[in-house]
This record gives sequence, structure tokens and C-alpha cells, in this order.
Amino acid sequence: MVTPQPPPSDSRRTVAQRISESNLYRVLSYHDFRLLWIGAFLSFTGSWVQNVAQGYFVYQMTGDESKLGFVSFCSSVPVFVFGFVAGSLADAFNKRTVLIIAQAIFAAGALFLAVATQFKFVQYWQIVTVSLLLGLVACVEMPTRQSVVSRVVPPEDLGAAVPVNAMTFNVARIFGPAFGGLLLAHFGVAMCYLLNGISFIALIWAAMAIKADLGSRNREPQPIRDLITEGFLYTMRDRRLRTLFLLETVTAGFGLAYLPLLPAFVHQVMGILNEEAAKKTLGNVFTSVGVGAMSGLLLVTQYGESHRKAGIIRGSMWTLGFGLIMLSFSHSPWLVFPTLAVIGAAGVAQLNTTNALFQLMSPERLRGRVLAMHIWALNGFSPFGVLFFGWLANKTRIDHHLTISGNLVELPTFGVSLSMQIGGFCVLLGAIAASMSKKGLSGLA
Repeated sequence: MVTPQPPPSDSRRTVAQRISESNLYRVLSYHDFRLLWIGAFLSFTGSWVQNVAQGYFVYQMTGDESKLGFVSFCSSVPVFVFGFVAGSLADAFNKRTVLIIAQAIFAAGALFLAVATQFKFVQYWQIVTVSLLLGLVACVEMPTRQSVVSRVVPPEDLGAAVPVNAMTFNVARIFGPAFGGLLLAHFGVAMCYLLNGISFIALIWAAMAIKADLGSRNREPQPIRDLITEGFLYTMRDRRLRTLFLLETVTAGFGLAYLPLLPAFVHQVMGILNEEAAKKTLGNVFTSVGVGAMSGLLLVTQYGESHRKAGIIRGSMWTLGFGLIMLSFSHSPWLVFPTLAVIGAAGVAQLNTTNALFQLMSPERLRGRVLAMHIWALNGFSPFGVLFFGWLANKTRIDHHLTISGNLVELPTFGVSLSMQIGGFCVLLGAIAASMSKKGLSGLA
């Protein structure tokens, strides 16, 4: 007598049901959202390829951490100057048109640098100028692209869609740097610029193929002053949005400045001086951050509809602060890579939880302008941190001393390590403030 066996499809059906009920599967089932996701992923992959190559190229060209930081400063400082103003443009114009024009300009900048590098007439000031011009375009492109999410998924799925949308950037951060390191080692900087320029075609294609209405919403005419300031005032008058904005500013200004300094970190702290080894290690370093960022996004996606958002924000800041301090003392790849992964997870968990909350807590008519405040906190203040920490790393690497109030102080650590330690300590101060802010983070949906 043969003992009957349970149908083999039962276990498979259970797995399939779990997948079909997941937030990731649900939001990717929307056709327009899927197009946006694929286009952005391919575009961001190209951008990460360029980031790895350009950071290495600028550091090799100048040997100066402050100049390395200045390139990042120039790409982000337009957001500080115009970021909250640009949100009104994201609400006023057709989002499809804005996205297509912006991607075309981004492509032109990358292709110019590809040609300039290939034919050896590229100079540092050209890289700075292109970074500054593209930073101006990004002021409008970022809130426009992020606000498209609310047009291609229904409101009930917006909380899950925001972190899934953020995966485009962070999944690209896994593959892009690894591919960029290989491309840089075998084909050089110009090829990395060229690939990035071509990659923007993907997001242009996605913007053209999306079927949803991306036109501006009809509304009563408003004075220019109200259009510019309404998002700022709405954010500052809401206690929770104001708290989220301030905590994100701390993380962006002090906790993310380590990223542009990673090429110098590979040389100074890890002690990798061989050119080919440094290129590959730099790709692995950025990939480690990307792997961690992906883990952080999975956490945010899993709890995207829970009431644990305040805990995620507080825990992320504590983890990021301690992680930066630990990284500053790490030399071995076996310690550097996992530490960078933890830091990447913590940063993304906080920033994408904040992104989702800004979208969920803002009215449709103001969403672009309120999102611009989130982008202003994230990208508008970070360039000053990058500029300061780049200067500090360069200044203290040279003589291991710092003059304070006319007195020469000998430093226990110096260079990139010192910058990371001070940044981590500042984030820990923010974590203390977040832990004490009960009302500011109360009742987050």
C-alpha cells in the first residue's frame, strides 16, 4: 500500500502567495510604476559608474581631498540655493516634459566630459562647471521624478511604493560601482562617462512610455511669493515634518560626507597605493555601501505600512553615528566592507522613511513643494558638510595639527579618519535629540 503524498504544489503555492502579497510585488504590478522603476534603475546604474570613475579621476588629478569634496559641493549647492523654490516648478509644469528635458541635459554633460577626457583636454574647472550646471537641473528633476510616484500608484499603496522606488538608486549602487570599477580598470575614465551619458536614454524612454496623466494640476492662480514659500511654511508649521526635516539635515550634513571622501579613504586609511588595486577596491567599497543600502530598503519596505517609522529613524541615526566612528579605525577590507554595509543600511533606512512620510503627510496640491523640502534637507545642506570635511581631511593630513584660537593642537587622529569621527559624533548628537523628541516623532503613520 502506497502512502499518499501531499500535493507538491502546496509548498510552492505558499511561497507564491507570500510573494504575491508582498509590498514589492504589489507595487511593481502597476505598469507605469514598473516603467519608471526600470528607467530610473538603468539611469542610476550609469550615474554610479561615473561617480566611481570621477572620484578616482579627480583625486588622481589633484591629490587634494578638499578639491574632491568641492566637486560634490558644486553638484549639490544649487539645491541649497534653489531647492525649495524648485518644488513650485515641479508642481507647475508637465512632469513628463520636465523629466525628458532634464535627462537630455544630464546626458549632454556626461558626454562632454567623455569627449574631453578621451581627447585629453579635460581640466578640473570643467568638471566643476559641469557638476554645478547639472546640479541646477537636478533641483527641478529630483522633486519632479519623486512626485511622479504618487501619479502612477493609488494612494493606499504610496507608503509601500516610495521605498520600492528608492530601490532604483540603491540597487544601482550595488551593481554600478562594481561594474564601474571593472570598466575603469580596463577601459578608463572616458568610457565610464560615455556609458553614463547613454544610460539617460532609459529614463527618457520611461517618461515617454508612461500612460498616466503627468500634467500639472489645475488650481487657482497664486502670487509668486506663495508658490515659492508655501511648501516651506507648510513643513515648518507641522511639528512632525519640521522634526523630520531637522533630523534629516543633521544626517545629510554630517553623516553622508564620508561618501565623496571614499577615494581618499582607500589610499589613506586602507593603505592601498597600487593604482589597479585601488580602482577595484574603490568599486568594492561603493558596492558594500550599496548592499547595505539595499538591506535598509528591504527593512523599510517590510515595515512601510507599520507604526515603527519613528523607531527606524532613531535607530538609524544611532547606527550611522557609531558606524562612522568604527569605520575611521578600520583598515582591513574584512572590517571595512561590512561596516560600510551597516552605514549604508542605516542612512537609507532613515532617509527613505523620511521620504515616504513627507509624501504621505503632504496634500496633493503641495506634494512637489513639500518633497522639495525633503530634497533640500538631503542635498541642500550636505554640500557644506562635504566641503568642510574635505577641507579638514586635507588640512590635518598635511601636518597632523590644527590651529584653534591661535593655539597649535596636536590631533590624536587626522585626515579622512578625523573627518569621519567628527561626522559620526555629530550624528550621535542628532540621535540623542531624536530619542528625546517624543512629540516631534509621535503618531507617524
